[in-house]
Amino acid sequence: MADFYQKITEQRGTLDNIARKIPGFKGYLEKEDRRAADRLLRERLVRAFEEQQTRFTRLQRDLVDAGGLQYMERVQMIDSRLQTFIDRVRTAPSGYAGLMDPLKVRETELERLYAFDNALLAYQDQFAAGLEQLEQVLGTGEVGGVLRQLEDIVTEANNTFKRREEAMTGLLGGSEPPRHSE
Repeated sequence: MADFYQKITEQRGTLDNIARKIPGFKGYLEKEDRRAADRLLRERLVRAFEEQQTRFTRLQRDLVDAGGLQYMERVQMIDSRLQTFIDRVRTAPSGYAGLMDPLKVRETELERLYAFDNALLAYQDQFAAGLEQLEQVLGTGEVGGVLRQLEDIVTEANNTFKRREEAMTGLLGGSEPPRHSE
């Protein structure tokens, strides 16, 4: 996965580079670059999880066709939690504090937000692998176990994102991005 912050800094123009030489303005522009990188990363996450959700919807139909009506409650719960997660990522604040705002967001805090959002990519990979597994076990007795795994992944992703929100509001103070097993 390409680092969005690095891409943004590499695409600066001459005027932008001159503006960065103004005392105090360089730090402001670097924060703006980090915010833009975080926004791009979250947009990428939303698109990726929406693709996964579309695939999950197709697999729901296949599951019903294979006689898996008994799983529909759990499937709907996973779908609902996945949609909640997508909506939370889509509408998340980017750690914005303008040049004249009384509340200042430090660069280290922006880096921590970016790390939280970057860590969410692992959940996308895990969910994709779970969908592969679900596709393979349709019509077998292993469907329930795979659905439990998918439910756990979506629940953990939502909990991680909640910690991001708490870190933004300062409820956790020194909260660190998640480190989870794959």
